[in-house]
Amino acid sequence: MPRILILYGTTDGQTGKIARFLGGEFRALQVEADVVLAAPGSAGPEGYAGVIVAASLHAGGFQRPVRRWVRQHRLALAGRPAMFLAVCLGVLERKAETDAELQRLVSAFAIESGWTPPEVRFMAGALPWSKYGWLKTWVVRRIVARAGGDTDTSRDYEYTDWAELRRMTFGFASACGALPAAPVEAPAAGELRAVPAG
Repeated sequence: MPRILILYGTTDGQTGKIARFLGGEFRALQVEADVVLAAPGSAGPEGYAGVIVAASLHAGGFQRPVRRWVRQHRLALAGRPAMFLAVCLGVLERKAETDAELQRLVSAFAIESGWTPPEVRFMAGALPWSKYGWLKTWVVRRIVARAGGDTDTSRDYEYTDWAELRRMTFGFASACGALPAAPVEAPAAGELRAVPAG
């Protein structure tokens, strides 16, 4: 049975949460999926029908282990359906200059890794203020304030569009030819679906 690889890097945990959610959604579609943290020795793309590489944007770049994994496996990635999922809060600004900067950073990632993703998606992450130390809180709060974001550090904020990720999962599985022979109905906008544990 075709399998999907979800390779991810995470700093504060939200991209890991997104990767696990995607894995659960694939399994709900009866598609096998492996969710793997990028690290030395992580599984390569060989044997997978498609690959989703997910990384979050911090300090003007994506996680180094993700860049290294992609550089190591760039030739194998080139021959199969693949997507780069960039997790960042910048997508919430909806400004042309911010969109251009995000595209520039993805292009820089492509140059550094030697892999040009055939599909790129952007997804908002989270502001887990409770996980930040005082210095990171101070720095991030200044950045968020300039963007007009949520600066109340007494609570955490999650901006990820789970319904959009669910639709994206169905579309990617279809593009990979990984859906089972029996037709599976595409999830409607806002539809809730139980995600298997694990």
